[in-house]
Amino acid sequence: MYFFSKMQGLFNIFPYLCHMKQKIVFLVITMICLTSLPVKADASSEMTVLQVEMLRLISTPDRETFMKVTEQLKAKCQKYGDERLFYIAWGNQSTYEATHQNYQKADEIVNEINDYAEAQNSFWGHYIALHTKAVNNLQKQDYEAADMGFRKAVDFRHKYFPDESAGDDLQELMKIANHRKDQKAGLKYARQILAEPNVAPIHKGRALFRLSQFAFNKNDKRLYDSIYNELMLLKKSDGISTIEPVVEVNYNIINGNYQEALRLCKDLSPDKQAERMAVIYHRMGNDNKAYEYMAKFKRINDSIVLVSHGNVVASCFVQMNNERMKLEQKLLEDESAKWKDLFLYTLIGAIVIILALVIWQHRQRIKRLEKENLRLDKARKKAEEAFDMKNEFINHITNELREPLNPIEGFSDILGTKEYELQPEEREQLSNMIKDSSKTITKLIDEMAELSLYESKKSLPFNYTLSPTHLCRHMVDSMRPKCKQGVRMYFESELPDDYVIPTNAEALQTLLRHLIENAIQYTDKGVITIACTEYEDNVRISVTDTGKGIPLERYGHIFETFREMGENQKLQGLGLSICKAIINLLGGKIWLDVKYVEGSRFIFELPNKQEKP
Repeated sequence: MYFFSKMQGLFNIFPYLCHMKQKIVFLVITMICLTSLPVKADASSEMTVLQVEMLRLISTPDRETFMKVTEQLKAKCQKYGDERLFYIAWGNQSTYEATHQNYQKADEIVNEINDYAEAQNSFWGHYIALHTKAVNNLQKQDYEAADMGFRKAVDFRHKYFPDESAGDDLQELMKIANHRKDQKAGLKYARQILAEPNVAPIHKGRALFRLSQFAFNKNDKRLYDSIYNELMLLKKSDGISTIEPVVEVNYNIINGNYQEALRLCKDLSPDKQAERMAVIYHRMGNDNKAYEYMAKFKRINDSIVLVSHGNVVASCFVQMNNERMKLEQKLLEDESAKWKDLFLYTLIGAIVIILALVIWQHRQRIKRLEKENLRLDKARKKAEEAFDMKNEFINHITNELREPLNPIEGFSDILGTKEYELQPEEREQLSNMIKDSSKTITKLIDEMAELSLYESKKSLPFNYTLSPTHLCRHMVDSMRPKCKQGVRMYFESELPDDYVIPTNAEALQTLLRHLIENAIQYTDKGVITIACTEYEDNVRISVTDTGKGIPLERYGHIFETFREMGENQKLQGLGLSICKAIINLLGGKIWLDVKYVEGSRFIFELPNKQEKP
């Protein structure tokens, strides 16, 4: 009983598994645990050990060990007469192959199970073959075949095992219907689960959960309350955590207990928590909070999977070049052999000279080939790094663009929907939110263009002679109005106004602008100070703020693109990456002063090469 109670507890995390394959594997594992009954006490211990090992290996790439364990388990089942566990272990072998996308082998195993069950006249074996084949089709994302397979499995189990529940298969049919957004079919299967004989509490709970979602979406308080009461009775009678945390949250939402609903949201997964809190705040009339959590929900759920074959192509290219070099080397060796044969018929002196010349040429070419191999190997590694960096950059850019795009799309739909009667101030508020998101997108695109511009250049012309003091004072005067209320901005300089340096004025102004903007963004109160001084042979400019500061563990990554700056805080934009690209072109250096702990202090130095007018 302890073992079964543990498996029931594990099954309660089933809704939080994100991928369809994980759900399928977990379903098969749970079915094994709930249907396996050892015949003898000693056999139970032996087979339990093998089952645990099988469950541990089923999601690993160690195919050889997994197959060895399942074969041992099958042999034990045959020895002790456990027909059901025998076929389930065999079916798991097929599921393992399908999980690792070896679909042909998975289908072969299913056929073997079916043929063996027919020879043994085993109805349970036939059922496992039907169920496993449907599971494999689901893994292939062939939903039509999977739907038909599970329906056949339901009919077969009803016919040959009328006193047993077909909840396993019906639950899969319910999930397929939900995946297709076929609400009618999903509700039908949920009700069919509830009508099954001897239905397992976990299946009954999942069906009631599905019906509760329908009732909540329809805002049918009476229906939802009745389903909730059934779930509470089920939980009390069976002593298991049948009720999903979101059911409690929805119950309080639909009954208007918003504060209690907010308190219970802490028990939800991050995506469900953000979604429910957006609904709660919307019903409470707090659209700002609703927008915040809706954007968070979109950010968690929306993802773009980039599949790039670039690394594979690069590897193939290098391999082809290596093969070509081997062929060239073989041709050279053949050429040398021909020369040797020819030299045998010439004078000894001529033979020695010609052989020496050929050997020398041969060695020189081998050296060139070795150098070419080394160059290509370096190019391959560089290409692989470039592909990885490109994919990471595209991922981050996509997420950054999608975050403001989602509210634009959502609030635009609300503004254009006649069903919503918006007050003028609400309409203005949504319009302002859309404008803010549009400005965020525009700023990101502008920074991407700047970063691309400076990273594409190998050097910058030093086409202007300017005073660092004049430039910094001008930037402070122009940026001071952008500071948040209560924040003061100062400029300090130890350099005279006539102290000038040759540089690229546009690039230096862009670098300083991004550093000041960064300080403004993260400083809510206190002081921002820009200072100029001369240090050794360099002009040193610092931007100091009393803002939030940067965690110690992030110091080494602040100039990298889109690095996290804290638990929930993220470095918005590409400003510091642009600064790093510019300072490299100007021949200077930039760093974060780690000794300053009152906020953040960025310092950069430029060669002075000073000129006095």
